[in-house]
Amino acid sequence: MYKLTAILLSAAILVGCQAADPVKNASPELQRQYNAAFQDMLNKPGDLEVALNYAKVATKVGDLEGAVSTYEGMLIIDPKLSRVQLELGVLYYRLKSYEVARSYLEMALQSPTLKADLRKPAEQLLAKMPKQSKSRGS
Repeated sequence: MYKLTAILLSAAILVGCQAADPVKNASPELQRQYNAAFQDMLNKPGDLEVALNYAKVATKVGDLEGAVSTYEGMLIIDPKLSRVQLELGVLYYRLKSYEVARSYLEMALQSPTLKADLRKPAEQLLAKMPKQSKSRGS
């Protein structure tokens, strides 16, 4: 089972990295961090800490799709990671995919493991969502 989830996580990350070169506008240091984090992902595909680091660096360089793919892969391994659900909610919001963002933010807020200091920002982001995204009939 562990090997299968590692393979799925690796595939999700590689698909996310197929997008346009997100690193071209990043500083040389950030490019180096991104490339190192990506290489770590290839070397340790099932390691959640390595995946988390890659997702954070990918977000910094603007590779939102790569970060989303990585976080989605992490949820395949452990679907109850409330912090990952929150990060996905924020990323999908930035990508203007409001329904998906709302879903992840609500899941994170329902989790008893979400830290108290993260609840308020999640609630504020949820409140900022365009009203028309709440229901299809609006």
